[in-house]
Amino acid sequence: MSTSPVEKEKILHEKILDFLRKNPKGVTMSEIARSTKFSRKAIEKHLQVLALENEIYLKQFGVTKVYYPNHRIQHFDFEKLEYNNRIIWFDVLENEYGRYLLIQKKKKVGDEWHHEHSITVPLEQSDAFLKVLDKILHSGRMKQMIKAK
Repeated sequence: MSTSPVEKEKILHEKILDFLRKNPKGVTMSEIARSTKFSRKAIEKHLQVLALENEIYLKQFGVTKVYYPNHRIQHFDFEKLEYNNRIIWFDVLENEYGRYLLIQKKKKVGDEWHHEHSITVPLEQSDAFLKVLDKILHSGRMKQMIKAK
């Protein structure tokens, strides 16, 4: 049984998107054509559709167009710590590089929150991060500093 034209279009669409996702640093039309063996005309049509769907974006360098997958960030969970006119946000996120903890400090100025500082910790390093944090908070120097107050 042969594949319908609509099914062929879906397959082509997915293969181009998959190729782009495997190349997050960007690819040109020529690279897509060389790797997928699809016609430039078909690729161009699907790249336009993918851009309209916000699945990809492009940057132009002179006459060269480079296509990139849109890197969606998935948000898993969050907590916050409020003190004075500040909030520290703890967010667990995932992007194309993996899962990580984002810690952001924001300060309220008037009616707006302004970003002050942030740090990212790969989620697989969170236990090590907590051990180091606990170690420094309970170090001899910290105990001396607390006594001095």
